[in-house]
Amino acid sequence: MVDVAPLPPLAAQPMPLDDGGSAPLQALPPPAVLPRGWWIGSFSQLAGSADTGHGAAAHTPEPDSPLQPRAGADHDGAVAPADADAPASALPPHDVLRFPRGTEAGVCVHTAFELADFTDARTWPTAATQALQRHPPQPASPGRAEPDAAAAMLHGMLADVLATPLPVGTASPLRLQTIGMRQRLVELEFHLPAPHLQAGALARTLAAHGWPAPRLGFGALQGYLKGFIDLVLQHDGRWFVVDWKSNHLGDRPADYADAALQGAMAAHHYPLQALLYSLALQRWLQHRLPGYRHAQHFGGALYLFVRGLRPGWRQADGTPTGMQLLRPGAALLDDLSALLDGGAR
Repeated sequence: MVDVAPLPPLAAQPMPLDDGGSAPLQALPPPAVLPRGWWIGSFSQLAGSADTGHGAAAHTPEPDSPLQPRAGADHDGAVAPADADAPASALPPHDVLRFPRGTEAGVCVHTAFELADFTDARTWPTAATQALQRHPPQPASPGRAEPDAAAAMLHGMLADVLATPLPVGTASPLRLQTIGMRQRLVELEFHLPAPHLQAGALARTLAAHGWPAPRLGFGALQGYLKGFIDLVLQHDGRWFVVDWKSNHLGDRPADYADAALQGAMAAHHYPLQALLYSLALQRWLQHRLPGYRHAQHFGGALYLFVRGLRPGWRQADGTPTGMQLLRPGAALLDDLSALLDGGAR
């Protein structure tokens, strides 16, 4: 071993003053216009800019009005019927319709699905218990349940939702209880570049394809659209966006039939959410799935209103209550992609 003597410490040296006779420092004049910084927006922010009407065209916003954030989450945002808070005495004691409502209750429901192995029923009670431990429903939320009863409600919900066959346009119905952990991605995060997205241009693009559009009021988004997809899964060669909705719409099967769900979807602008999430999934697949083709591989956006999705609840045509499937066409996704990339329409 070679001993190395430590270097002596450096002595502090004062900074010499500038005595060259130069002019004193002066601040530069500010620019007349400060460029707007980049924004990171989201579906919630876009939807938060919408007015109370529903239509295909957006009203004209202020030219430079920024995209404003909206507080809260959309897990349980639907407006329930006027009598929804009345005691549901006819319901079984552990029916999920009795489960508390509100934002934290919605997060709890989402967490139960995230933690459960769909193919292993032995994991469902633990998923329900852990979801309640992580996100206990707020005491003041509508509906009350003791922890054991609430866990039983979530367990029953998991069993019902995962067992119900869902017609999604594939050769065989989708049964979530057959989707293994390797066939699913939970909380897939995405960032869609949007260098100059205008509300009016977005509304015109959707209207040109007959896609439902709220009256958006944001002026421009210069930056990115960010989001988290609840679940992405693969079934029969197709890939689907899945969004869990814990909205309480009533206590009867009719409250979760197509007419009621379409009203809830429109009220909260979920078709716009489905479109953005579908584009995010398509771009993800285009980068990761060799030979990706929309017609072959894209399944659509599946909205599951979990309080009303159960094997015994059927509509007149035999389809299950509690589900909505939206499948944007290839041309719409291509035009939306071009619009976000900076193309004007």
